[in-house]
Amino acid sequence: RRGHKFSTYATWWIRQAVTRAIADQGRTIRVPVHMGDQINKLLRVQHQLTQRLGREPSVEELAEALDVPP
Repeated sequence: RRGHKFSTYATWWIRQAVTRAIADQGRTIRVPVHMGDQINKLLRVQHQLTQRLGREPSVEELAEALDVPP
């Protein structure tokens, strides 16, 4: 026993299961979870670059920030 409550672990697993279920069933067209993760990362980076640059980033700037080919 390491002094951690079961609820500490259960909360994380329940949250993950609910998030995955929403990702799998929450759209008319099913998008695989890993693709949803990539889309979310792209949107987050796009928002960050927009804030930093004061304009919409180009495809090349997004590709560089994401370390992917344009």
